[in-house]
Amino acid sequence: MGWNFVKCLCRLHELHIITESKFKPDLNRYFKEHPEETPFYHFYFIEKKRHKKLRKVWPPSYYWFYKSWQKKALRLAQILDKQENFDVIHQLNMVGYREPGYLYEIGKPLVWGPMGGFNITPWLLLPSMGIYGALFYSFRNLINLYQMYFSKRVKKAIIQSKMVICATSDDTNTVQRLWGKKSIVIPEVGFIPTTQSTIIKRRINRLKICWSGLHIPRKSLNLLLEALAICPLKNEIELHIIGEGICTTKWKKLSEKLRLKDVYWYGWVARDKALQIMQDSHLFVITSLSDATSTVLLEALSLGLPIVTLNHLGFSNIVNNDCGIKIDIKSKQQVITDLAQAIGKLCQNEAERMRLAQGALKRSTDFTWEEKAVLINNIYQDITH
Repeated sequence: MGWNFVKCLCRLHELHIITESKFKPDLNRYFKEHPEETPFYHFYFIEKKRHKKLRKVWPPSYYWFYKSWQKKALRLAQILDKQENFDVIHQLNMVGYREPGYLYEIGKPLVWGPMGGFNITPWLLLPSMGIYGALFYSFRNLINLYQMYFSKRVKKAIIQSKMVICATSDDTNTVQRLWGKKSIVIPEVGFIPTTQSTIIKRRINRLKICWSGLHIPRKSLNLLLEALAICPLKNEIELHIIGEGICTTKWKKLSEKLRLKDVYWYGWVARDKALQIMQDSHLFVITSLSDATSTVLLEALSLGLPIVTLNHLGFSNIVNNDCGIKIDIKSKQQVITDLAQAIGKLCQNEAERMRLAQGALKRSTDFTWEEKAVLINNIYQDITH
């Protein structure tokens, strides 16, 4: 994410980029292959300490080391500011609001974002995640609520920012409600357009659905499996599943228990293969309960795939009535029923599916990295004039 932002902005502005030293080999390799781009960047590297064993035991310990790294970034930025006299400071990564860094202490116009992560995983659907998932995301919700209301550094960074960029409209609402700060929505993900995609027309009575992601509780593939089980047209539907994880075995057993036919499990495949599976499909379904936005959503749109997704998080911002169907969240059974109805509708109505497919191609052009660079450039111009 960070690389694509700076890559698109580097020809518009003189960028001085502080990042982790672990990226240096990859960047050196890139500039060796693209020497013509070298003059557009000024990179500075700081090593971030890490404790892999501790992180396995207590994942949030990551933030302890990241906070230390951000303090080093502040000291380096202060030195560079004396030399360069920066016009704008941009706290770009990470997306999660919990670590705002310390660059607001420099005293120059600050842009923070895209940032987010204020979302509360729907309490009503926590039981659908299984015991581990329910406990983990219940605890995450409680921690999230505490940090939102009581983190002094988050409050200070938001108040002192000239512009806050949020990843979703829910995040902008939270920033306005808690701190009285207006913000702008720019999703944290984007894509690089390639050749124009060709929309795949269906063979009669067969609908190919694609689902892609980590097989972990919050991705909630089980909701789609249960929806297909009650769909009257389930024998006319294929489900193609990309990815794997700790829930793979559990979800395969659920698929067998529900007696679903034509379910294909690919595991992790090369990106080109994954895109080909998507390209050969007719519909893309997203069931995630806790994400900001996802790159795969934009990739699906760019391939002309209509989207069926839950109506929350960043998905509700990107998917509109011209490119997909959004499912409200009121209860688990309601979500499953509405998913089944939405899929059945598109299985029966090819004209409507084709309308949404054309809308998906058009909608994808709103989220290229070049479009994001234009929006960021406008923000820089506004806060410095």
